[in-house]
Amino acid sequence: MLRRAGTVAGLVAAGLALTGVLVGAGHGLTLLARGRLGDEQLSILRGHWGLVGASVAVFLVFLALIPVRLRRDWRAHGIYTAFVVSLFAEMFGFPLTVYFLSSALGLTLFERQFMLYMYRVGMPVGSVITVAGVLLVVLGWRDVYRAGDALATGGIYAYLRHPQYLGILLVTAGWLIHWPTLPGLMIFPVLVRLYAQLAAREEEALAHRFGTAYQAYAARTPRWVPRWRRV
Repeated sequence: MLRRAGTVAGLVAAGLALTGVLVGAGHGLTLLARGRLGDEQLSILRGHWGLVGASVAVFLVFLALIPVRLRRDWRAHGIYTAFVVSLFAEMFGFPLTVYFLSSALGLTLFERQFMLYMYRVGMPVGSVITVAGVLLVVLGWRDVYRAGDALATGGIYAYLRHPQYLGILLVTAGWLIHWPTLPGLMIFPVLVRLYAQLAAREEEALAHRFGTAYQAYAARTPRWVPRWRRV
């Protein structure tokens, strides 16, 4: 019952994440196209801690769609949590990175330059990557759910061995492009390493459980970069 509730919450959170990213990107691009980027749009929000909490909750709850098999597997999710908290704390709460770089570089208008980058490059590019990541997590959950106790080899798993882990990395990479922060730049390489290790441990477990069936699947299916064609 609890697992089912967690899955439903994860799907709802994924839907909210997709909606929020697409609506935000659409609004920003509309303002940019109409030339309506004034002082309000070029200023970073401060002190909106309720918005910080809601955003963090949405991008954490959908982790319920990715099963954790071993206790040590939580380390990767823990680092992802640190990334998400630091990101939204700076986006809506206190822009620590912008303040630090403004002081270090002596750029009094750095906040405006940062926001122009966000509207022109960070948001459109980052949003596409983030949406792709959320979709990979959801599609991976769907195919694992359909497979039940069998080995998942259909759907997105016909093209990638670890679509959900790649999805999480794309979500974080997309947000890092959308809204780059110093903590995010330090956390991201650690996150990549942990999910790569997690993928390797999962492959060992699946090879032990399914034997030659998994070995044949792994031989024809890429780990991270899809060929977009069944072999």
